[in-house]
Amino acid sequence: RVYNTSCAACHQPTGQGIPGVFPSLVKTPFVTGDKAAHIDIVVNGKAGTAMQAFGGQLSAYDVAAVVTYERNAWGNDTGDVVQPSDIKAAR
Repeated sequence: RVYNTSCAACHQPTGQGIPGVFPSLVKTPFVTGDKAAHIDIVVNGKAGTAMQAFGGQLSAYDVAAVVTYERNAWGNDTGDVVQPSDIKAAR
């Protein structure tokens, strides 16, 4: 639900993004790699890009849910489960 509401407009419901505009989240090193870096960009956004900070817009629970979803959807299959405490630590 959180992904579809907050992320799908740019990254698409399939996670494929829009080439040249919004990056894919499917089997990319960013999504399947360092969990802390993934959390950081969702919480704090990325300067100079369209990626906005969701840390002030979504609860720690919702951010944890969306990062967990992204890390395990579309064949990413990291097995990671992000906790609200992980989000609170990144804020």
